Amino acid sequence: MPRYKMIALTKAMPGRDDEFNEWYQNVHLVELCAMPGVKGAQRYKLAAPLQGYDERPYLAVYDIECDDIRQTLGAIGAASAAGKMTPCEAADSASAYTVVFEEFGERVESKD
Repeated sequence: MPRYKMIALTKAMPGRDDEFNEWYQNVHLVELCAMPGVKGAQRYKLAAPLQGYDERPYLAVYDIECDDIRQTLGAIGAASAAGKMTPCEAADSASAYTVVFEEFGERVESKD
């Protein structure tokens, strides 16, 4: 079965990081991980910009396994449109950037 990573770069509305992070970690991730095909997710906070600049300090990586990624993404979109996903006014949704990548190539690991 194909495996995917959905990557979301996000930020909070000014001064609302605590509210945004509480919602993202304890509501949004839980709701998305309840969707068929979404196996798990983890968040990260920007630690060291190395090249270029991005104003979005938060990263979420979702692990998805499914036969049809468009069907899975469609189900997520339909759940959101039907009000089954909890919105958050502290999220700067207009600046969010989300993409999906299909696993490609073998994993390379350290020899240590």
